[in-house]
Amino acid sequence: MVAAPIEIEVPVTDKRFPWQPPYTVDTLFEMPTEDGLRYEVLGGSLVVSPQAAPQHNRYAQRLSFRIHDLVPDLELLQNTAVRLPNGDGPVPDLLLTTATDVADHPKGLPASLVHTIVEVVSPSNARTDRVIKTELYAEAGIPCYWRIEQRPWKEHFGPVPAIVVRLRDKDGEWRQTIAPAGMVTSLPLVVDADGTTVFLEIDPAVLVR
Repeated sequence: MVAAPIEIEVPVTDKRFPWQPPYTVDTLFEMPTEDGLRYEVLGGSLVVSPQAAPQHNRYAQRLSFRIHDLVPDLELLQNTAVRLPNGDGPVPDLLLTTATDVADHPKGLPASLVHTIVEVVSPSNARTDRVIKTELYAEAGIPCYWRIEQRPWKEHFGPVPAIVVRLRDKDGEWRQTIAPAGMVTSLPLVVDADGTTVFLEIDPAVLVR
């Protein structure tokens, strides 16, 4: 099990922690890289989490292979900060971008260049991925959000892993699809700023086989 994230939203008096509010996505690039921790800025708070467990990373990696096979010309990036309009900086497990050269964005990709995001939900951060990031990504205009759920939750007591996709349609309405393990489902991926959608045929069970 991964320990619960810690949210830092008030000034810290410990001199070993010189970073002070307001926290923004730029704060992430001042943090140490050798401590084995994961940093994000969500809702103005600095969120510190342990590194993901191997199984968590396996889900993300196996899905990335399948998405790459479907859209090989697009950039599919792991653990890359996203610059949200409100100053926050989430670091999703995977994202699809049409950035022509990611080297032009050394301190995170603007949300306008990010079209689909994938998060693997861990027990310790379930509320963050299901509620907080759902709201932040929607407010930032990112039109497609995938969650990989490792355990049953209140919306789905069926087979897992399950994939949850929230897609903003042409009318601006959000529609949700839940794909359970053991069934092949056609799931949408938004691949550009025009809202072009392609579909990945996937049984979520392949992420653990």
